[in-house]
Amino acid sequence: MPGQKSRRAAPKAAAAEPPLDAASEQPLYLQLADRLAHAIASGRYAPGARLPTESALMAAHGISRITVRQALARLVRNAQVVTRRGKGSFVARPALQQHLGRLQGFHDALLAQGADPRTELLEWSASAGGSDLALPAGLDLPVRLRRRYDLDERPFAVVEAYLPAAAAPLGAERARRLTVYEILREFLGVEIERADVAIRCCRPSAAVRRELGLAAAQPVLLMERSSFDAAGRTCEFMRISILPERYTFRMSLAGPIEIARGLERARAAPAARNPVPRTHKA
Repeated sequence: MPGQKSRRAAPKAAAAEPPLDAASEQPLYLQLADRLAHAIASGRYAPGARLPTESALMAAHGISRITVRQALARLVRNAQVVTRRGKGSFVARPALQQHLGRLQGFHDALLAQGADPRTELLEWSASAGGSDLALPAGLDLPVRLRRRYDLDERPFAVVEAYLPAAAAPLGAERARRLTVYEILREFLGVEIERADVAIRCCRPSAAVRRELGLAAAQPVLLMERSSFDAAGRTCEFMRISILPERYTFRMSLAGPIEIARGLERARAAPAARNPVPRTHKA
């Protein structure tokens, strides 16, 4: 039977490895974590692949369940492994990236990299933005949309978007199916001309922390984006709280380096102020 074959195969593959060294100064859980990390790096376990069960690792290495769990917890902290309740431990997929050199929606950036996020609409309110202190002063964007993104069956990001009052008739049902930029373009007829983006690391709000399942002191990567139409009006403000170990922002910059020019000017300045005195012959 397939199930019996897989149970026999796992211990056999692990048995070919040298045993863990109980006399070593390095704890057994670190030895196991290093061994699994090497197997992941070498491609033995591909991204998304399921690791051997706790019981299989215990039997293969002659160690306790708590030692196995300590090793897996270390790999989870290093973003090499993800755990799914009731399903086991899996090799983490490479960190996703978004290039800041082009204007692109968050959802579209995920799809472009082959990710298949599951989204859940947490809130659709026609007026909550009017009293939200997270919205920068002076912006008239009363409609608030809150959405959670899950990847690999785990919470990944929470999006909080603020839109003009004209978006209110859209309703929650259609908002559930459309991205923010699709709402602006297809429902409001607004074309985004440019966007200003700021990124920082911070502690999330209590609501975001709960929705992402984070510990009290765990930070998030926060991206704030203001989008403008052709007339320069702000037509959208968005805050995206992202698990930092799963996402990278990239940007390409053209030279030459400005600091080098500044140093050149600084070197030239003293010479200009203090010219070398001329010597006069008698």
